[in-house]
Amino acid sequence: MRNRKWMMAGFALFMTVPLALAGCGGSGGGKQAEGATSPGATKTSSEPIKLTLWGAVPSENGPQEVVDNWNKQNPDVQVEYVRFVNDDAGNLKLDTALISNQPVDMYVNYDFSLYEKRIKAGNALDLGIFSDYNVDDKMGEGAALWKVDDKYYGLPTQKGLSFVWLNKDMLDAKGLPVPMDWGLEEFRDYAAKLKSDKVWGLAQSDYYFTVPINGSLQKQSLQLTKDDGTSAFDNPLTVKTLQVYSDMMFTDKSLMPHTEQITSKPALDQMFVKGEAAMLFSTNQIFRTTNNIAEFPRSFKVAAAPAPKVNKDQTDYINAGGLGDVISINPSSKHQEAAWKFIQWYADEGMLPMAAGGRVPSSKDFPVDEAVALMFKGVEDTYDLDSIKRVMFGDLPLGLSRMDRKTGSEQQAIYDNVFSRKLTAEDGAKELARVHNKNLQASSK
Repeated sequence: MRNRKWMMAGFALFMTVPLALAGCGGSGGGKQAEGATSPGATKTSSEPIKLTLWGAVPSENGPQEVVDNWNKQNPDVQVEYVRFVNDDAGNLKLDTALISNQPVDMYVNYDFSLYEKRIKAGNALDLGIFSDYNVDDKMGEGAALWKVDDKYYGLPTQKGLSFVWLNKDMLDAKGLPVPMDWGLEEFRDYAAKLKSDKVWGLAQSDYYFTVPINGSLQKQSLQLTKDDGTSAFDNPLTVKTLQVYSDMMFTDKSLMPHTEQITSKPALDQMFVKGEAAMLFSTNQIFRTTNNIAEFPRSFKVAAAPAPKVNKDQTDYINAGGLGDVISINPSSKHQEAAWKFIQWYADEGMLPMAAGGRVPSSKDFPVDEAVALMFKGVEDTYDLDSIKRVMFGDLPLGLSRMDRKTGSEQQAIYDNVFSRKLTAEDGAKELARVHNKNLQASSK
């Protein structure tokens, strides 16, 4: 969140986050994968099976502890963590490794379009060959969004919610409750009431302008299209979202103008913990900052609210993010069954060290109380835990954007024009639809 380039990488992600591998929902059979090796079953020597797991989280933020825990418990199956950066260059590095037979047994997907691309390239194993894990039951309704051709090629392991962080002390001073359900108008009102000469009412990067729009449209279809197959972006909900954010920037002056943010590149998470912004639209990744009291001391409590709907009375709104951190198995792995055992363990209990960095496990069998305790260890008194648990561990309906990366990138230029007042909200909605339609037509040829 430190700069705009980083957030654009997050956009490919965020629309952030669905674990599906049902027993395995899509294709059945309990047969062992061709070339698979059961842990300890078919070894021909005393050497342990060696697996590699590629992921984008820095090893010191949990992954290394995860594999260390596994390796202690499973001396016959040893896992090595290999880090790649979740940007264009890092994903290219992973894809190159997959097609060049470099040691990649398992890898984590953070973006649906890249996940789908890897499946079509034959670089993700159909998990339907395993029958000992019901993904839909474990992960819930959102898991099915990761199916391709009704099959699971990866197991999503965490909830990747977008939500609003709040300075509860500032809320209390204004007599404002922590919102449990709200729309953009109330969101705007909160920001206006909380702003002051030295405090922005709201801080957010350009990615989050899309959250209310996509959350409103995804009920129409996963492709954000109308029944006739054309783009659904040119609708009143999109127009209202663009207008509200413009008004917050230029009328209320409660949100830093978009062009100023692009120019100054503020560290928004640090603005929030320093008390320079009363609210921050973000994800669970901010835990790395809010938990770091030593480097970023603060005296106020942090609370959480769900992402605002466009209209508060919307009943079919889906929260952006969904399930994510989808772990796939490379079909070229010689130890597919061992890899599958590791992934199950990781999802149901092994990813506990990742909780300290804010990653919320999605498996219903995960020890949630342990995750919460670790997530807030030593800083429990600096959070409004009731609101945090309600948002992060509640039952909010979650969605997954399947927007292709090309459309997302091209639409960003339109958001830039709207929030620099080169386009009206109405014209911006039409342009978002035009770009989407152009790419929909190109993909259908």
